[in-house]
Amino acid sequence: MNYDDKLIEEIKKRFTKKKNILYWVRIVYQRYSKQLNVFFDYAKIGMATHSEQIVRYVESEKERMPGLAKRIKTETNVNMELGDFSQ
Repeated sequence: MNYDDKLIEEIKKRFTKKKNILYWVRIVYQRYSKQLNVFFDYAKIGMATHSEQIVRYVESEKERMPGLAKRIKTETNVNMELGDFSQ
């Protein structure tokens, strides 16, 4: 089991499919620290959003993030947000 497989298992564990709760995963590039962070976000409709960082990648893996986002969406059925990595 590689690092991405562990990430997907962690997302599946957190995605509990409760009524009136929205779930999504964000991949964000932090240009000052030169790291990529993956957050698991959830919010009950009409309430504040909760965000939990679940993994961190180094900047050199930036090019493979669109593929990882597609794999997460396919295997977990959780909505994905992919940050702008152009900077």
